[in-house]
Amino acid sequence: MKSNVFYFLVLAVLVFSCTSNHPKEDNLEPRIVHVWSGAIDTSSAEIGIATFISTKVHIAFSTDSTVGENLRYSDSFYTDSLSGYGSIGLDSLQPNTTYYYRGLIGDTISGPIGKFKTHGPGIASFEFVFASCMRTGSESQIFGAMADLDPLFYLNTGDFHYENIERNCKENFRDAFRANWMSKSQAKLFRTAPFIYMWDDHDYGPNNSSRKAPCRESAVQAYRQFVPHYPLAFDSKKGPVSQSFPMGRVRFILADLRSQKVKPKYRDCERISPGSNFGTDEHFNWFLNELLLAKQRGELVVWVSGIPFINQPGGPNYDCDEDDDWGGYPEERKRIANFISLHEIPICILSGDAHMCAIDDGSNSSYADVGSEGIPVFHAGPMHEETSYKGGPYSHGYSASPYQFGVMRVNDDGGDGICIEWEARDINGALVRVASQNGIQPLAYRFCRDLTPVENESFNSKNNSLDN
Repeated sequence: MKSNVFYFLVLAVLVFSCTSNHPKEDNLEPRIVHVWSGAIDTSSAEIGIATFISTKVHIAFSTDSTVGENLRYSDSFYTDSLSGYGSIGLDSLQPNTTYYYRGLIGDTISGPIGKFKTHGPGIASFEFVFASCMRTGSESQIFGAMADLDPLFYLNTGDFHYENIERNCKENFRDAFRANWMSKSQAKLFRTAPFIYMWDDHDYGPNNSSRKAPCRESAVQAYRQFVPHYPLAFDSKKGPVSQSFPMGRVRFILADLRSQKVKPKYRDCERISPGSNFGTDEHFNWFLNELLLAKQRGELVVWVSGIPFINQPGGPNYDCDEDDDWGGYPEERKRIANFISLHEIPICILSGDAHMCAIDDGSNSSYADVGSEGIPVFHAGPMHEETSYKGGPYSHGYSASPYQFGVMRVNDDGGDGICIEWEARDINGALVRVASQNGIQPLAYRFCRDLTPVENESFNSKNNSLDN
């Protein structure tokens, strides 16, 4: 009996010792585990913060890189009890100014330092990084390579996580975002550059998903809650989460081509019913209006299309029953191309979905009936996934290798035009090289476009119905 008592006493001491050094999460002190920024303009920004457990926080921010002098403070807010996430807007900021920020719990500044730069008014030259397709919670060093370029922002063009969520919707979306917030490698990029994001299939729903995704409403809710974003074009709880914003003389259009998608129907290889990536006339006409607005204001359009734009019969990767890239939606694509050609809208496309880097100078993307020189297209990825080759062909070649991202540089001296430089880079930040007719060359491209504004451009939305 004595030996048993002694055994249980020793066991109790060991258990107490272990639980004292490693307390349960419920007993941990509140601490900040993630910060990021987004929705930056000339005078405001949105800051998101995640804590280990729900707590009351506020933001200290300054032009001082240590966040130690000339401090300003946001109002206080509570992080969510389930996700630990909360966000708040900062306003009355100076244009074209770099700000640094940290979270506060009580009166104590804690957590990592983040930074962002407000947009300047009018003419601007800038550089940003973009890419798609990464494993949930990835710790790849590619994010450090992207951060080392000190980009103005980080544009994620889809598949921010790979959870393919179709059940336990709200919980799984929370867990997916939190897994990426907890990544130490991704955190460096989040702190360095504001986050801009448009989903694709794997981070919206299951593979090749559409408006029928079982967790559509939860996906929209999670995007609204967890992503610092520009004003959404639509208020519906079923999406889309499409949005646009200007930066200098560039208008970015982030088109949600998942939550409203209606897939075409086939009988073997015969398409018996066309589909639509935009889904509704309202969504489609919003997109056309944004294109026209850019033309009126003398802006270059950067259209973020999560799915490959170049694909048609005879192409290297075309299937007769395509339903998940623009090759399966030729009628809708032609209407867009004709509209762009008619109004002479300067435009380029940044794409995701395909696990590759590829550049086309417009040689293979001319889908208008007349008068179009084609649209430059740049795919960039995958950040951390298996490789694939989709769509094509691509004038400047492609690289189906892992751990890749894109760099876009905007050069604007305020003249009649604007010039763009594209570069594909690898996990070390080095230029990606591909085979060409001239030997092994960097996967890069430079082009310029005239930006003469045209004030009287207009269109009749009734003539641009998806049924026409």
